[in-house]
This record gives sequence, C-alpha cells and structure tokens, in this order.
Amino acid sequence: MDRREYEKKWRDNNKEKSAAYFKKYAQTPKGIKSKRINNWKRTGLITDDIDKIYERYMNSTNCECCGKEYNSSQRDKHMDHCHKTGKFRNILCRNCNQLRGHIDKDYKLIMKLITMC
Repeated sequence: MDRREYEKKWRDNNKEKSAAYFKKYAQTPKGIKSKRINNWKRTGLITDDIDKIYERYMNSTNCECCGKEYNSSQRDKHMDHCHKTGKFRNILCRNCNQLRGHIDKDYKLIMKLITMC
C-alpha cells in the first residue's frame, strides 16, 4: 500500500475523531487567529508582518476613519486593503470600507459629487 492509499484509509477510519478535533481547535484563540489570517490571505492581503496587523485588528475598538465604535460581534470590523496590490491600509467599519472601495473605483465621480454640494 502506498502513502496516498494509507492516508486515505486513515482519514476514512478517523473521520469523526479528526472532525471533532478540528472543531475544538477552531474555537481556540490559536484556531480563531489562524482562520482569520487565512481569510485575509484568501481575499488578497499581502504583508510581511501579519502578527502585528492581527494584534492591531484584535485591539481595535473604533473605526480608524470615522471613529465609530465597533459592535461586539466584530462583524462590523473590516480589514481594508488594496485589491490591486494587496497592501494593508486600515481597519474600518463596514460603511467606511465600502466607501473606500467606491472611491478607489471611481475617484472622479466622487470628486464631482463633492463639488456639487
């Protein structure tokens, strides 16, 4: 039996045990951190100091743009980064992050709206 067959057989025999382990791991601080960082990387964030950014994210209580306090569920906290370069910019609330995305897409239109008011 080669290695691949052995690993497949082992996974099949230990599905429940390994699923329970990963479920427990996902709820630990290390598992939460790992999941969040993998999410950021999957969406395009590129940085050398991911641990420093993670600490900044976790300790952030207010939007770095408008100053609004984040709600307790942290669904309102967003990692703002450039989708072209992957460079980290700020930790923003949902509204500021969406506005930043629109500004990046159509800066001239935003400037026109500002001058109209």
